[in-house]
Amino acid sequence: MSADRDIEIFIVKALAQYQRPMTDDSLRGTIVSAFSHLALTAGDLGARISAVEDKNLIAGTNDELLGKVWLITPKGKIRAQS
Repeated sequence: MSADRDIEIFIVKALAQYQRPMTDDSLRGTIVSAFSHLALTAGDLGARISAVEDKNLIAGTNDELLGKVWLITPKGKIRAQS
Protein backbone atom coordinates (compact mmCIF):
# COMPACT_ATOMS: atom_id res chain seq x y z
CA MET A 1 0.00 0.00 0.00
CA SER A 2 1.34 3.45 -0.86
CA ALA A 3 2.06 6.14 1.71
CA ASP A 4 -0.59 8.37 0.11
CA ARG A 5 -3.25 5.69 0.56
CA ASP A 6 -2.07 5.03 4.14
CA ILE A 7 -2.41 8.73 4.93
CA GLU A 8 -5.88 8.90 3.39
CA ILE A 9 -7.04 5.92 5.47
CA PHE A 10 -5.50 7.49 8.56
CA ILE A 11 -7.38 10.76 7.97
CA VAL A 12 -10.73 8.98 7.80
CA LYS A 13 -10.02 6.88 10.89
CA ALA A 14 -8.68 9.85 12.87
CA LEU A 15 -11.80 11.90 12.20
CA ALA A 16 -14.03 8.92 12.98
CA GLN A 17 -12.32 8.49 16.36
CA TYR A 18 -12.38 12.20 17.17
CA GLN A 19 -16.19 12.30 16.84
CA ARG A 20 -16.40 16.09 16.57
CA PRO A 21 -15.10 18.74 14.20
CA MET A 22 -11.31 18.90 14.03
CA THR A 23 -9.53 22.09 13.12
CA ASP A 24 -7.35 22.06 10.03
CA ASP A 25 -4.25 22.69 12.16
CA SER A 26 -5.11 19.80 14.48
CA LEU A 27 -5.75 17.42 11.60
CA ARG A 28 -2.50 18.37 9.89
CA GLY A 29 -0.57 18.04 13.15
CA THR A 30 -2.07 14.61 13.80
CA ILE A 31 -1.07 13.43 10.32
CA VAL A 32 2.47 14.79 10.67
CA SER A 33 2.85 13.08 14.06
CA ALA A 34 1.59 9.75 12.77
CA PHE A 35 3.79 9.90 9.67
CA SER A 36 6.85 11.55 11.17
CA HIS A 37 9.06 9.20 9.15
CA LEU A 38 7.93 11.01 5.98
CA ALA A 39 8.96 14.52 5.00
CA LEU A 40 5.45 15.84 4.41
CA THR A 41 5.10 19.37 3.09
CA ALA A 42 2.06 21.61 3.53
CA GLY A 43 1.27 20.83 -0.10
CA ASP A 44 1.43 17.08 0.54
CA LEU A 45 -0.94 17.41 3.47
CA GLY A 46 -3.35 19.58 1.51
CA ALA A 47 -3.35 17.14 -1.39
CA ARG A 48 -4.10 14.14 0.82
CA ILE A 49 -6.86 15.95 2.72
CA SER A 50 -8.38 17.17 -0.57
CA ALA A 51 -8.24 13.65 -2.01
CA VAL A 52 -10.25 12.32 0.94
CA GLU A 53 -12.69 15.22 0.67
CA ASP A 54 -13.10 14.57 -3.08
CA LYS A 55 -14.18 11.01 -2.23
CA ASN A 56 -16.88 12.49 0.05
CA LEU A 57 -15.42 10.76 3.10
CA ILE A 58 -14.84 14.03 4.97
CA ALA A 59 -16.22 17.54 4.67
CA GLY A 60 -14.59 20.84 5.49
CA THR A 61 -16.27 24.07 6.46
CA ASN A 62 -15.10 27.46 7.66
CA ASP A 63 -15.95 28.35 11.24
CA GLU A 64 -15.86 32.02 12.24
CA LEU A 65 -13.81 31.31 15.36
CA LEU A 66 -11.82 28.18 14.53
CA GLY A 67 -11.12 28.64 10.83
CA LYS A 68 -11.33 25.53 8.66
CA VAL A 69 -12.78 22.52 10.45
CA TRP A 70 -13.18 18.96 9.23
CA LEU A 71 -15.92 16.42 9.90
CA ILE A 72 -16.35 12.82 8.84
CA THR A 73 -19.30 12.15 6.54
CA PRO A 74 -21.70 9.18 6.87
CA LYS A 75 -19.86 7.57 3.94
CA GLY A 76 -16.58 8.15 5.78
CA LYS A 77 -17.95 6.53 8.95
CA ILE A 78 -18.83 3.42 6.97
CA ARG A 79 -15.37 3.38 5.37
CA ALA A 80 -13.66 3.81 8.74
CA GLN A 81 -15.42 0.74 10.08
CA SER A 82 -14.11 -1.47 7.27
